[in-house]
Amino acid sequence: MKLFAERGYDGTSVADIQVSAGLTGGSGALYKHFASKAAVLEAGVDTYLETLNQNSRSTVDDLPADPREALHVIASSVIDSMTADETMLRVLLRDLDQHPELAERLWKGVMADVYTELAHWIRRQVTEGTISVSDPDAVAAVLMSALTQWPILQALLKKTPGDLTRSAFVAAWTDTASRVLDLPL
Repeated sequence: MKLFAERGYDGTSVADIQVSAGLTGGSGALYKHFASKAAVLEAGVDTYLETLNQNSRSTVDDLPADPREALHVIASSVIDSMTADETMLRVLLRDLDQHPELAERLWKGVMADVYTELAHWIRRQVTEGTISVSDPDAVAAVLMSALTQWPILQALLKKTPGDLTRSAFVAAWTDTASRVLDLPL
């Protein structure tokens, strides 16, 4: 995955992968473990998705009752999950257009689930009378888009608007989300 992140999928040869894995370049030894270079990428994506899904499930199960604290936990968890493997995030963002089936699995396996969980949490808070928004699904989409932008820019450019640290971004996102959801500050 490191080679894919540095050189791109097309710029990484099977021989490069073999050498990086401690095998002899050009020996074909990689094929004893993977059917193709695409299978190596798929295995990396699968591992990344499994980790993200485990983190997401444990976060949702352990959200604090206080909505503002829950928002802080959600923001921290999403950013931590996305940045836990910046190398893989760069690969996903740069090369998945060449692998639409993997891009779709990423969407269904993580982003749609995380968005769905946030939308469900917001709807539950509306039902309980804790927050008031007219369209919980749209609000969840806007909040999730804003939340995922920081780790994406950090992974791709090593910069974010305002050069905010992770903690400053999480605090600002939590404040903004609290205002959008009409929570007491």
